[in-house]
Amino acid sequence: MLEFIILGSLTLGDMSGYEIKKIMSNSTAFFSNVSDGSIYPTLKRCEDNGLVCSRELVENGRFKKVYEITEEGRRVFLEWMQTPLKPFIFRYEMLIRIFFAQNISDSELIKLIDRHLAQIMELDSRLQEIEMGPARNVDAFQKTTLRFGRDFYAFLIQWYEQWKYELEGSDGGNS
Repeated sequence: MLEFIILGSLTLGDMSGYEIKKIMSNSTAFFSNVSDGSIYPTLKRCEDNGLVCSRELVENGRFKKVYEITEEGRRVFLEWMQTPLKPFIFRYEMLIRIFFAQNISDSELIKLIDRHLAQIMELDSRLQEIEMGPARNVDAFQKTTLRFGRDFYAFLIQWYEQWKYELEGSDGGNS
């Protein structure tokens, strides 16, 4: 997947590995699970396979390696964009814990919900910062993925707050 994120990023323009990493941290990191440490090896592999080429520049007295997508890289990327999607598998640790929540008290469950709500609110806050900053100059498709993230977190916040309210309003039989 990282290869396609890199190729897709390079369709936006030539970039250094650092710039690709920065774009990913403000965008695709919220819906893909790739590590920063794998960016440079993947760029090397893409270059070895003729999907990208690089050139070195001197910028502010420092060497900078800039990558550019090749025609072959663009072809591979567009071919991937048109392939059927793999089946969607939703993996969400909190749902596993909820499934087995009969093993903890309601007060412990409420603490778990509160901790998870704090995580979700922090993620939403990060998206809001991106929305007010780097995302102001992105295209409509990139804004759509941002809106999905904000809407998803808003749904989760509302859902957990409602469930917490219901738990606090009843003894749940498991206090």
